[in-house]
Amino acid sequence: MKKILLSVLALVMLAGCATTPTTPETTPTPSVQPTAPADAETGATSDATTSASIVVDELVKEYTPKGFTDAEVEKVLFVVGDPRHNSVTWDLANTAMAYFEEKGMEVELRDLYAMNFNPVLSVENFYYAKDGAGEPTTEIKAEQELVKAADHIIFVYPNWHDSEIAIVKGYKEEVFAKKFAYQDSESGLEGLLKDKSIYTIMNCGYLGGGRGWIGDGIIDTETWDKYMNAFDVFDQDTAAFWGVTSYGRYVNDRTPANTSENYAEELKELEDNLITHLDKVYFSKN
Repeated sequence: MKKILLSVLALVMLAGCATTPTTPETTPTPSVQPTAPADAETGATSDATTSASIVVDELVKEYTPKGFTDAEVEKVLFVVGDPRHNSVTWDLANTAMAYFEEKGMEVELRDLYAMNFNPVLSVENFYYAKDGAGEPTTEIKAEQELVKAADHIIFVYPNWHDSEIAIVKGYKEEVFAKKFAYQDSESGLEGLLKDKSIYTIMNCGYLGGGRGWIGDGIIDTETWDKYMNAFDVFDQDTAAFWGVTSYGRYVNDRTPANTSENYAEELKELEDNLITHLDKVYFSKN
């Protein structure tokens, strides 16, 4: 009887070993990703190489600002986070830097990727950034001196996950530390960087179809303004922390199509649109 039971058990075990294991069902990745509504300009936010907006080779330009001096003129600090100097983001940055210098302001550029800026807040620097404990590193101190010298600070980056790219976020966390950018007071946090402004130039994918800021939507104006008003909440909160004034943003999500026969004209139209907004924000109000 025992031999019969052992034989049956062996057969059951063999059958179990031969059974093919099952795995949870997964949804296959679609071969075609969803795209924004198509029009003459929204589809160009992608090229065959980077999935991000770039300028066609023959129209890529570089601009090197002259930097800060001791002259008593308004100073603009550009903090740019994008490793691709052929991107639309850099085209907007170059356009803006050249325009400010043409208008008589001094421009200092911080190209974070070229600087190999480390956005990761180390354990050693954590409590300086958080509480103002200890002293900043030599590198951070140098950036803070530029911030102190600047009248206007402009952050330039591509929109990833509806926020700044990590290298720019890390710059903000490390440079704009407590007791440098803000401090405790009897009434709460007090901003220390008074009489300065902040502004953002951001290239992005589809946020409703527009160029500019609140009220500048073109395709889906309701969606556009929802995004712009959400960004404004964050910008105003940051400005209150640091004691600065937020001048808003220039947001572009209508990049000319790389395949357009009129690409050069359409890119110039985008650059001119940015200049129009900068003129309204920084110069027409004076």
